[in-house]
Amino acid sequence: MDTTSAPRHSGRRLWLIAALALLTGCAGGTGQYLSIPDQPVLGARVPSGRLSAVLLTPDGPGPFPVVILLHGCSGVRPIQSQWADRLRSWGYAALILDSFSARGGVNVCADANQPLVTPRDRAADALSAALYLRTLPKIDGTRVAVLGDSHGGSTAVWVTRVEYERLYPGLLAASVDYYGACGNAADHGSVPLLVLSGEADDWVPPSNCLAFGKQLKPNQPFEIHIYPGAVHMFDATNVNALTINEGHKMRYDYTAASDSFEHVRTFLDHWVRGKLASE
Repeated sequence: MDTTSAPRHSGRRLWLIAALALLTGCAGGTGQYLSIPDQPVLGARVPSGRLSAVLLTPDGPGPFPVVILLHGCSGVRPIQSQWADRLRSWGYAALILDSFSARGGVNVCADANQPLVTPRDRAADALSAALYLRTLPKIDGTRVAVLGDSHGGSTAVWVTRVEYERLYPGLLAASVDYYGACGNAADHGSVPLLVLSGEADDWVPPSNCLAFGKQLKPNQPFEIHIYPGAVHMFDATNVNALTINEGHKMRYDYTAASDSFEHVRTFLDHWVRGKLASE
């Protein structure tokens, strides 16, 4: 892996700044570019530089509940901007977190590249971002959630492991996994988890998450929705035509996406926005 590629790093940073300008210009919100120090977490490889991120907030003084957006295997893409805009319309701040620039701007979609940056590595990024967000006056540090798609979805599950819950109790209020792998249920803690998956997803079939959910206990809140005929990236409104990535189908599905958005909003409102009221 090339960890000294300044041009690619700069290009990714410029993309994030462009995303910030687009979102703040179109939706009337405020935002800022952040440089976040990565915390050392056992088993995770800390990048050589600080993590790049863009924080978008709704209008008003806050403090706001916040959702950390975890990109897929090809890095930050328009879907993160789409989600940031959607979340702000619901009253949430959104942090678009870039796990790749500080590691050389890698793409890990190919099977051979998967070990370059793992969900365990990126779980440390998400935890670092959550800890950093707690220091910001416009953010309600008791209401922090994560939402990831694909590789980021796998990370969103990984970050709910009981080992992290013991290290950082109460740091995360909830987690949302869009078509990412769920892994081993024995490792899962008590962070509420929502999974959205396409029944026809040939990259990350929903079977693992179904089995995962069946092994959880009542004190481990879990919800899964599987959409008939939907494939990978079904919530990406810009992927209107069938696209192939590493031999796998990707396409937006209006019906599945719309239903999933409602489930995400209800889930976040219950576990994140309503967190203090329910305690």
